[in-house]
Amino acid sequence: MKYHRSFAIFCLALILGLLSLGTWQLHRKEEKEILLKALSKAYEEPSQNVDEVKVPALFQPLFVKGHFLTHKTIFLSAKTHQGRVGVYVLDVFQTQGGQFLLVQRGWSQATKTSPPPLDTLTVEGIARIPSPPTYFQPKNTPPTYFWIDLKALSHELGVPLLPYYIVSKTSYDPQILPTDPIPLPSNNHLQYAITWYFLAFSLLFVLFYNRKNFLQKERP
Repeated sequence: MKYHRSFAIFCLALILGLLSLGTWQLHRKEEKEILLKALSKAYEEPSQNVDEVKVPALFQPLFVKGHFLTHKTIFLSAKTHQGRVGVYVLDVFQTQGGQFLLVQRGWSQATKTSPPPLDTLTVEGIARIPSPPTYFQPKNTPPTYFWIDLKALSHELGVPLLPYYIVSKTSYDPQILPTDPIPLPSNNHLQYAITWYFLAFSLLFVLFYNRKNFLQKERP
């Protein structure tokens, strides 16, 4: 009897945990839907001039007039595109208003790329705030970079970069493939929730089935 009660208590605790995970996934589904709507709406917002915007909203469409600077290219390593591993190519752009902006031009399979065009250009893109590094990301060891640290890059590149960067819609190089300025994450949380709930009810069925067999054996 003691063994049966211990097993039942363990199963009930596990079932509650599985149900909690399923409910959490439903909450994540709602949050993801709100995020996806916000990202889709960003495409419809009017583009604004970087020199006229103090603090752009996340994923806000922007354009900037000016020119790229020479010898200010950095590469973000270990970036994939369509299953291939390569780098993101980023260059410093000086605006007509005298500001310095980091521009992600796109993805390349190699770090040997042509320098950016030096003509006066109008670059269109989407404002992005650099994400902090995850626990598993290696440290930046210039000239090798894995994530964007605008403060450190301002010091290393010798220019006061704006506290955000833009993902350009054009790479200005046929060997550099433009990256999606607003990546739309998948929303598979409903499937995850169903999986957790299915496991919980399956375990509940096993618990009742085990109890039924145990009671039958206990009968004289």
